[in-house]
Amino acid sequence: MANAIKKYPVPLIFKKIFKDQMSGELVVKGDHFIRNMFFIKGDLVFATTSVPRERLGDILLAAGKISEDEFNKMSRIKANSTRKIGEIIVEISNLSRHEIYYALLYQVKLIALSTFALTDGEWAFTERPPNVPGNQRFHIKMPEIITEGIKKIKSFDYYRNRFNYRSPVTTSIPESTGKFLSSDEIKFYIKLTNYPNTSVEEVVSGLHAPENFFWRNIILLYLLNVVDFVEYTVNKDQNKDIEEINELYQKIKNKKVDYYQLFGVEKTAPVSKIKDTYFNYSKKYHPDRIRVAPDSTVKLKANEVFAEINKAFEVLSNEEKKRSYDMQGHPPETPATGGTLSARRQAKDLYLKANALFKAKQYWQAATLMENAVKLEPDKPSYYLLLGLCQSKTPQTQKMAEKNLKKAAEMEPWNADPVFALGELYRSSNFVKKADAQFKKALELNLDHTLAGKAVKELEALYAPKKKQIFSVFGKKK
Repeated sequence: MANAIKKYPVPLIFKKIFKDQMSGELVVKGDHFIRNMFFIKGDLVFATTSVPRERLGDILLAAGKISEDEFNKMSRIKANSTRKIGEIIVEISNLSRHEIYYALLYQVKLIALSTFALTDGEWAFTERPPNVPGNQRFHIKMPEIITEGIKKIKSFDYYRNRFNYRSPVTTSIPESTGKFLSSDEIKFYIKLTNYPNTSVEEVVSGLHAPENFFWRNIILLYLLNVVDFVEYTVNKDQNKDIEEINELYQKIKNKKVDYYQLFGVEKTAPVSKIKDTYFNYSKKYHPDRIRVAPDSTVKLKANEVFAEINKAFEVLSNEEKKRSYDMQGHPPETPATGGTLSARRQAKDLYLKANALFKAKQYWQAATLMENAVKLEPDKPSYYLLLGLCQSKTPQTQKMAEKNLKKAAEMEPWNADPVFALGELYRSSNFVKKADAQFKKALELNLDHTLAGKAVKELEALYAPKKKQIFSVFGKKK
């Protein structure tokens, strides 16, 4: 069944194909064109078109890669032959098969990107294994298509009319998606997480962003499945509680929290009043009672705020701890670390939460917690290691990751893990020699480090001198 583009723009089917990792054929038709796109598990693998300027020969001619005489000769041969167009071009021009491969890759992207600006016509998606030979598949990642395609959309009126009176909800950005986003787009996402249960209108006003800039960014995140829109319900009490959580979080972060001020009581207040206050705070600030997206930063802030409330209650409800707090202004220090027991516990809590988030691939949230853990207890090598690992997963923070991993390695010169992590960081950035050196150093520190040994062998196999084989779209290796 065909879908009218006016009612359902083509980017919406790209969103679904990406989200559900679908395989099949997408056909987009208009009065004067037809485009066919083929997908395997969410990747764009091939495309064809009836639009002359999107055909391979026309693309090469427009780019000055072939002459008009070569173009005309190619057209005559093709009209009387079933041979592939790329094969004909290689035969009549100076272009190599490798150059034709990249021209075809460009063509497939161009066909897909051209559908983002369409306002008329129809599309239909058939879910089935696509009939595309294995040697002609490109496997272009959908986030690459969406991040480029969003720039082709001229008007966001469809999305504005649909979502303007709803509330945006954010979830975590997977690493595989985040690497296609710019630093400005990441910053926009981070700002957006601070507006739970808020209408789009209010978010636009709060961000002081030009409307077109706002809609381009939020719809990009929507198509990438990291933002959704839900019914907006006015809940003044909830919004007030969230504002208070944000204020308390900033005070805790800046170490400006006095336990008596936090509970709003005098030093002479009876334990019964402290217990009543704690009970009320449990109803207001407990993370499970904050109705926002599970991965929202408000939840993470509420976790830290409520942890501090628990610590305050533990001190103020215990006479001995209360006396110590009154004398020193904080819980007793532990000489072994030079920090407070409260700070150590808080740092450990943050580390455990961050570790769980890291395993769930929520790297940005985990890194945020670990930055606070390092501030609270700056002499823990394991904290720098986890912080570096989290930061290494996001291109924008890889420089900081290198610094923190080196710090962990310096603090524990016998530990192979931060050295191996540095190697992985360098390998992800294509610094092959630096990566190889770190992997070998990790093996020197620990001969039984399985991952380091495997990495050394992989690099040796990958970069060992061998006869080059160029992938060919014609089904042969040359």
